[in-house]
Amino acid sequence: MMASAGGAVPYSLLRHQGAMLRATARMLLQAARRSLLPASARHHADAPPAAHAIAPLQRCIAAPPAQLVEHYIRWCGAAGRYHGALPPHMVSQWSLPLVSELLMQLPYRLTGIINQGVSMTVHGTLPRGEALTLHASVEQVTHADGWARIVVAIVTGTAQEARLVETRLHMRVRLPGPRSARKAPVRPPDPAWQNAGTWRAGPSDGLRFSLLTGDFNPIHWCGPLARRSVFGAKVLHGFGSLARSCETLAPDSFREIEVRFLRPVVLDGDALSVQLAPGADTDGRRALRLVGADNAVHLAGWLR
Repeated sequence: MMASAGGAVPYSLLRHQGAMLRATARMLLQAARRSLLPASARHHADAPPAAHAIAPLQRCIAAPPAQLVEHYIRWCGAAGRYHGALPPHMVSQWSLPLVSELLMQLPYRLTGIINQGVSMTVHGTLPRGEALTLHASVEQVTHADGWARIVVAIVTGTAQEARLVETRLHMRVRLPGPRSARKAPVRPPDPAWQNAGTWRAGPSDGLRFSLLTGDFNPIHWCGPLARRSVFGAKVLHGFGSLARSCETLAPDSFREIEVRFLRPVVLDGDALSVQLAPGADTDGRRALRLVGADNAVHLAGWLR
């Protein structure tokens, strides 16, 4: 069954994305200032900075506006779900400004940050219409094979329940200097995948998800700039692929999910299949993947 997403997303939602737009402007300004420095004056960490040296951030923010929540739910293909609740994968809308603030304390070229994957644990229901408490911290920074790898944790809750949804973003950014050759990982044998449903990204879905979350990276919505990128076309946000894939499944059938983004979803492409392994492993985890044309895997991971 093809999961259908909602229709147009109004530009008026921009007024709810001020925090992310301001964070993006600060990151671009910081990158511009660093680029003006002579090479000898730029700071590049030879060793990764200690994660515990970056002070965690805590915020209490107003409840996401009802109009924004409704449009987000419809875009995800989840109309009729989440009565009185927020989708846990909507975390990108309220957490990315804090993530950006943390990243700006690291000595890397932040305009080159790549989102490699997401892990999420749902401890309880996020109530709609209530203020949210956020706690964000850098958990890990490592250097390997010419890359800096960063793990940022975000805990979302309320004044009554501080730990309702726990999310980790796995990111990387290239380090200056030569990079060692990368060895292809050994892939285990594929299970007998079962199709759980399909969905398709339309030509305007990058812009729609930008309006819903405030993440306006031009590779998602600006055709001329996207065609000049490494992807050669507009691609969907990683969080957008995760949200649509989660809603293609029964979203209340799992409490934990972890995925890696292996290949971007090109907008206005073929139908994508969400597939599950037939059974769980000894830890209760069931393998998951999103597959496109020619069996190309766009995201892979597990849920339980």
